Amino acid sequence: MSRLLALVLAALVTAPASASAAPPVGPDGDAFYHPPAAAVPGPEGSIIWARPATGLSVVPGAARTTLVLYRSRGVTGAPVAVSGTVVLPSGTAPAGGWPVAAWSHVTTGSGDDCAPSRVTADNPERRRLLGDAQITKRLIAQGVAVVRSDYEGIGTPGPHPYLIGVSLARSTVNMVRAGRALEDLSPRWAAVGHSEGGEASIFSAQEGPRVAPELDLRGVAALTPPVTTKESLQLGRHIAFNVKGVGGLTALGALVLGGVAAAHPDIAALYRDGGLSPRANALMGDLDTRCLETLGERDSWGSIAPAAVAGPRLREMERLVYPILDANNPANADTGDVPVRIDAGDLDLITPAATITAAVRRMRARGLNITYRRHPFSSHPSIVTDPAPVRAVTDWVVARLR
Repeated sequence: MSRLLALVLAALVTAPASASAAPPVGPDGDAFYHPPAAAVPGPEGSIIWARPATGLSVVPGAARTTLVLYRSRGVTGAPVAVSGTVVLPSGTAPAGGWPVAAWSHVTTGSGDDCAPSRVTADNPERRRLLGDAQITKRLIAQGVAVVRSDYEGIGTPGPHPYLIGVSLARSTVNMVRAGRALEDLSPRWAAVGHSEGGEASIFSAQEGPRVAPELDLRGVAALTPPVTTKESLQLGRHIAFNVKGVGGLTALGALVLGGVAAAHPDIAALYRDGGLSPRANALMGDLDTRCLETLGERDSWGSIAPAAVAGPRLREMERLVYPILDANNPANADTGDVPVRIDAGDLDLITPAATITAAVRRMRARGLNITYRRHPFSSHPSIVTDPAPVRAVTDWVVARLR
């Protein structure tokens, strides 16, 4: 009884009301993403302001797509503003509101222009920023509302805690709350995401029931979740050459290190004091201004080989960073009894299917409820556009919501 009372009180204290009074209308342009400091504190998932989405972030076939700025808790515990979009199906909401799928996007970078809600036709990151198109269209066609978070620190002030599970999960869960404060949405929801978004979805199963007990999480689907981040960094320190394509690996490694620094300021200080090389430290500022595509170019992180990132205090840095990466590995998340679906592509060169298979084996050995599928003709990017995985994943999500 005491546990039930605690859950009820938590819901009353922390949950924003579902679809009540219209929120304030946010300003046009970049000002939308920069609220006054006094407006940021408040209940998690409540809306700071909103306005109709424009441009490429509008989903064809949706009844409407709304851009929202909502409140969340940052990786350090401080209140933060996070942006995202709410996409409604056509027609009339069923009794109890539209069921909800929270889409979490692939790695795009940490700069302001890396937010999917800010995508433009001339953005070099356009392909990844629009990567949810097929899945979102299929979900709304089946009567499921889709809410899409940009994540903490992407598009909005502050660093992005890249691949830090708690931050990703809070951005996701509070995006669902914001959607319910704006529209007639059900508490029934599922999380689905790609790559970094796969981690967001899996950690939503760990954090969601605790953070938002008023919501009813029915399942999470993760396409190509990053289960080898530590191993990739360990491999990178041995790659001393720099040819076309390797710059992208250096950029990904830099994002990982930047994410750890965002969550642990003491490690950021170690980077500056010998953890990273002088050249790498000089490039850290690019993480706040560039997206993944341009981070890998020759005038940024693509200018140095992965092995040249580390400084003389490499071993000390590894002793601190590697346990953090282990704690944020989706394979180590505690998803409880939430149904989890994981999909891998046999042509994936970023997170090879064999490594995901091994991770799934470990998760099942811990008693977790895992559905696992491999797709023989899908790569890391194409798994969200190939018809077979798109159909399989969306049908699984819809079945959980019904």
